Amino acid sequence: MRAPDTCYDASSCTAPGRVESAQRFFSSPWQWLRRLSYLMQLRRERNQLLELSDHQLRDIGLTRRDVAREARRHLWDVSGWRR
Repeated sequence: MRAPDTCYDASSCTAPGRVESAQRFFSSPWQWLRRLSYLMQLRRERNQLLELSDHQLRDIGLTRRDVAREARRHLWDVSGWRR
């Protein structure tokens, strides 16, 4: 008997590599959405820093110059973005 050409789940597929490949394919868009969501959150946080008063910035150990430099950074300029 011939093996099925399409796999819908692990029980209907004789080649487990096919299921793993399909799972990787469909999980990839979710990974991109998570990254996009993370970058949008980073942008919001950088903009919120600009709204803090000098007193609040002093409390967290930042200066206006630090905040301006952080706000000017590009979205892709982030350390540890691959989570």
